Amino acid sequence: MVSKSESVIFDFDFMKKFSGILRKMIAQDSKFGIALGGGYMMRKLRDIAKEAGISEDLQLHWIGTTYNNVNAEIVRAYMSDVCNARIVAYEDYYDKDKVVFEKGKNVIIGGGARAGHSGDMDALLMAKVLNIKTIVSLKNVDAVYTADPKKDPSAKQLNKITWDEYFKIIGYKKTHQPGGNYPIDPITAADAKKSGVEFVIIDGSNLENFEKVLKGEKFAGTRVF
Repeated sequence: MVSKSESVIFDFDFMKKFSGILRKMIAQDSKFGIALGGGYMMRKLRDIAKEAGISEDLQLHWIGTTYNNVNAEIVRAYMSDVCNARIVAYEDYYDKDKVVFEKGKNVIIGGGARAGHSGDMDALLMAKVLNIKTIVSLKNVDAVYTADPKKDPSAKQLNKITWDEYFKIIGYKKTHQPGGNYPIDPITAADAKKSGVEFVIIDGSNLENFEKVLKGEKFAGTRVF
């Protein structure tokens, strides 16, 4: 929902379409837990901070986490009639009493939790509390590939893979760097495998495809399980 263009801070046209899809599902009494990332503007702010001399990874993580919460507040406000009154943020993720659907609400909006991992972990933390076994992850990539397609023209798109196969592709990383270019960050991937939660990686800009995933139809992307 955060535009890649520097002239558009938040893409409300996308938000309108995205919320429209959710509302159709909500009309059928579906419920959603949504964890927001920082997007282009968060990465831009992080890069500016680094140029200004903030070099410690932990501090850069906190900047990213805070910007995730800004985006979460915008989405919550836009869909306030169906969302909880407040977002899940920071330590809320680790308190089961804070990750609950309010009476008459069908959507929980989350921002960033603790520093040290990506928004993938925020989504997983929420999923585990709500007993959700599938996370649909809207990314700036359209799938998981056998290698980085930007570096390897022969890289092939994968329809479904196991977590062990995913670890082999990313090189068995054990830490997450701010801005790390992974379809699913390594810390989250390890936890998801242990918790029995699968990720569905799709192109976040393709909302028709996103709707297919929600409806259980054939979609373009990668299921990691």
